[in-house]
Amino acid sequence: MKKIIYLAIISIGVLFASCDYVSNPYPEKNANVSSDTALCPNTFPVVTSHIKKILMEDYTGHTCANCPRAARSIHIIDSTYAGHINVLAVACGGLAAPTSAYVNDYRTSVGTVYDNFFGASAFGLPEGMINRRDYNSTTKTHLKFYPYQTYVGNIVNDASVMDLQINLIYVSSTRKVYCSVRDSLLSSITGTYRLVVLISQDSIIDWQDDIDANPLAVQFYVHRHLLRDAITPTGALGEPLIGGSATPPLTQVRHFAYTIPTQYFAPGSTINPIPCVANHCHILAFIYNTATQEIIQSEEVKVIP
Repeated sequence: MKKIIYLAIISIGVLFASCDYVSNPYPEKNANVSSDTALCPNTFPVVTSHIKKILMEDYTGHTCANCPRAARSIHIIDSTYAGHINVLAVACGGLAAPTSAYVNDYRTSVGTVYDNFFGASAFGLPEGMINRRDYNSTTKTHLKFYPYQTYVGNIVNDASVMDLQINLIYVSSTRKVYCSVRDSLLSSITGTYRLVVLISQDSIIDWQDDIDANPLAVQFYVHRHLLRDAITPTGALGEPLIGGSATPPLTQVRHFAYTIPTQYFAPGSTINPIPCVANHCHILAFIYNTATQEIIQSEEVKVIP
C-alpha cells in the first residue's frame, strides 16, 4: 500500500519526552492489573551467556493488503536469528477498524498510545520498528518498510548492556499470571530508562486482506504476536527503572500480577469480543531510553510453556 506523506505533528509526544512522565495513558485503572503479587516467583535460572534480543514491532491492520508481506518478512528474520528476536504486532489506525467483512477489532488502548506517538498508521501501513532505533518525531526515520533483514543484520550482533529475565506462575483456575522481571546491568549506562511489560496473543485465525493470497487464505489468516494489553500498572509508558548513571552489578526485580480475561474488547466497545486462549499468550518485557526511545533489551516467555 502506497505510503502517504506525514505532515501532522503529534501532540501526544510530550508523554514520551524524557522526565515528562506525568500523565498516565490509562485514565481509568486497568481492572486486570492487580497489586496482589505475593505468589510472584523470586528465583531465576542461572544465566551463562548474554544476548541482546531485538524487539521488532509490526504496525498492522486487517484491511491492509501489504501487511502480511511485512509479517512474513519478520517471520523469516525470526527464524534466521532464532533466540535473538522478539516480535510484537500492533493493530492500529483506520486499516485495523472493523468493516462488514472484517468485524473484529484488534486495536488496544496501549497500541493507540504507541501509534499516536510514533505515527505509524498516519505514515501508512505496514510500518515496522527495530528496537525503536533512529527515532525522529519530524522525519519518522524510526519507521521502517519491509523487508527488514538489513536493519536487523546491522545490529543483531551488538553486545548486550542489560540482561533481562522473566519468571512467572500461571494459575489456571483464576487465569492469573504472577510475573517477576529481573534486570541485571552488564555495562555502565547513563540516562533515564523505563521497563514495560505487555501481554500478546498468538495463533488467532481470522480474516486478513492479503495481496498474495487466495480468498480462502484471506479468511483463515493466522494473526501472530498481537498486542492485547499492558501488565505494567502505568500502562504503555512502563515503570521507572534507572535515572542518571548506573554501573554493574546493579540488579532489580519487579513483580506484576495480571488476570488474563477470557475475551478482549476493543477500546470503548462492548460487541464482537476477541476470545483469549491463555495457552497462546506471551509476556513481553522491554527496557527503553526515554530520551532516544531506543530499546536496549527485551525478553519474552510463554504464559503456559
